[in-house]
This record gives sequence, C-alpha cells and structure tokens, in this order.
Amino acid sequence: MKTSVIFFFAIALAIYAIGNIYMYIRANQALEILGRYRVLFALTYWILASTFVVTMIMRTRGFSSDFFDAAYTIGSLWLAVLLYGLIIAFSADIIRFFCWIFNIKLNVMYNDYAMVKGIMFVMICVVLTVLLAVGYNVAHRPRATHLSISLDKKAGDLNRLRVAMISDVHLGNIKKQKQLARIVDYINLQHPDIVLLVGDIFDAAPKPVIENDMGVEFGRLQAKYGVFLATGNHEYIGEREQRNSMCEGLDYLASHGVHSLLDTVILIDNSFYVAGRKDISTRNRKSIPELLQGIDRQLPVILLDHQPYNLNEAEDAEIDLQLSGHTHNGQMWPLNYITGKLFELDWGFLQKGKTNYYVSCGVGTWGPPIRTAGYSEVVVIDLLFLENANNR
Repeated sequence: MKTSVIFFFAIALAIYAIGNIYMYIRANQALEILGRYRVLFALTYWILASTFVVTMIMRTRGFSSDFFDAAYTIGSLWLAVLLYGLIIAFSADIIRFFCWIFNIKLNVMYNDYAMVKGIMFVMICVVLTVLLAVGYNVAHRPRATHLSISLDKKAGDLNRLRVAMISDVHLGNIKKQKQLARIVDYINLQHPDIVLLVGDIFDAAPKPVIENDMGVEFGRLQAKYGVFLATGNHEYIGEREQRNSMCEGLDYLASHGVHSLLDTVILIDNSFYVAGRKDISTRNRKSIPELLQGIDRQLPVILLDHQPYNLNEAEDAEIDLQLSGHTHNGQMWPLNYITGKLFELDWGFLQKGKTNYYVSCGVGTWGPPIRTAGYSEVVVIDLLFLENANNR
C-alpha cells in the first residue's frame, strides 16, 4: 500500500514538473521584450510553482499558521493557473503548427513580434485573473439543488421527509470557519428534517479545524432528526498524515452534534434507516448486505457512500436512496469530462430499478478554492412516502 502511494505521488510530481517547465518556456519566450529583466520573472514563477509542493509537504508535518495557510492557498491557486495556462499555451502551439503547415503569416504580428508577444502575455494574465475571480465567487456561494423522490413505502407516521445533504466540505487550511458558517446558514434556510454529511468533511488531518474550533458551526445546524456523517477518502488521508487523527476528528465533530456512521445503521423515529459506509479506500468495510443484516426492509433505507463506484451493489440490495459525493464534477473545466468517463454517475440524479441515486458535485473544493465546473452544492431532497399518503 505504501509503495503504491509513493508511486502515485512520484508520477503526479513528475507531471506537475513537466507542466510547469513547458509553461515556463512558453511564458519566458513571450516576455522577450523584458530583456535581462526576465530573470525576475523566472524567480517569481518558480517560487509560485514550488509553493504548492513545499506547503503540501509542510502540511503533512503538522504546520498550521496564518502565514502558512496563506502560502498554501497561493500554492493551491497555482494549480488552476497551471491548468489554464497549459491549455492556452498548448492551444497557441497548435495554431502556430497549422500556420506553419499552411504557410500562413500575419505580417501585423511580425512587424514587432516581441511587443505583440508581450501584449498577448498581459492579455492572458488578465483573462486568468478574471477566471480565478469568477471561479472563487462561484465556489463560495452555496446553491441548492431541489428534487422530490417518491418511495412506495411506509415510514412510520411520516408523509414526507426533507433531507439536506452536503459532501466534500474539505475543512482545513483553506476552507475555514467563515465559509462553513455561510454553508450552515444556507442549510438552515432549507428547513431540513435531517442533515447528512457524505464524506470529506476534513481536507486532511483535522488539526487546523480543531485548533480554530471551526466545527462549532455544525452545532448551529437545525434539523429535527439530527446530523449524520459517513467518512470519505480524505478522512483516511488525514489518518495517514497523523496517526489517530480520524478518531480525534470524529470525536471532535461528535462534541458538536455530528453523529458518525462507520459501517453502521441507525433507525430514526421508528420510521426510516440511515446507513453509513466506510469509504472504499479502507480495506475492511462491510458489504451492503452485511451492513443491512437484521433491519426491517419494509422501512425506507438511505445509504451514505462517499465514492459513487459500483452503483449496482445498491441496486441489488434494493436501497431506496444512495447519496454520494467525491467527484466534484471535476471542479474545474474541462476535468468534468474526465470524471464523466470515470464514473457511471459523476453528478446529479439517477434511478436504477428501485434505487434512487444522487451524486453531489460538493459544497467545497480541493486544491484551488475555485470552481469552473459545477457549483457549491447543497442538495435538498423531499422524500414522499406513498403508502402513508395513500392511507390518509
């Protein structure tokens, strides 16, 4: 397991380095007009490019301070700059290649080529700045997705149940109390009966969350039946960075009214079940039949499973509603096309047999605190229990 993790990060680091080198070469060529002052650009560029890697390493060592958090945010934003900078640079090279193939020359460009390249570089920087600003705004303004699902089941005396669900908060060095407070306020405006947190509440080890008491915001959630949590892969990433951190983090959330479901099922108000699976990244999680053994299958079952793999398992078990997250819908265009290929359902609603699925694109972000795909999503589901409604 350790070897595979090291191999993954080695590949990721190599790709990151190659991407930065390619973009630096193209940007440096575009700044020919600066002459010997290009050395200042080179220094600035490589400081920014190395910030993400350096702060990621420091984070695993437990660093946390206002200065560190600012540096980590800048490094994370650089990932977005790199993604869109590479797209622009590669697109420009494709255009140049076709111009060379078809012997197309724009004389207006070659009259003062150095000046034209410099102007284009500035224009690209302006576009990237606007893109980051818009993406930051989208990522920090929660929006609700509303849907109604009818279940042909009886749920105690309930006619309906309003579920508010969020995933992928990623609380830590970037996502902080102010952003969480905005999310909690927005959830409370939906007047839910129950709130379900479907994994990746922590970005990594919960140390910065606990030290700054960010979780106090969860205590403000207003829901008749309470707040329940299933773990995501980032809770286990935190465990690898800091031993026993997951237990520490979950105990901390419990002190603020968040009940964790680690391969467990809870019967609520003798009316419906909520089942929470451990994330698929852990080896010792139960199968769905094992998880549901001994429960009353006449009652509705809501399953929390962070990563939306193997959707047929829930269908075979005739789960009524599975809620997942993890994908972020790619978070940044065009990465959403990749998640669309990796997952049967990477965002939105799907019904298979008797099972209903909803995969959220997440209320938070990983890495760059921006969104150019999806939005900061709070999912609000009204479950309608038809047997109760028909009997009234």
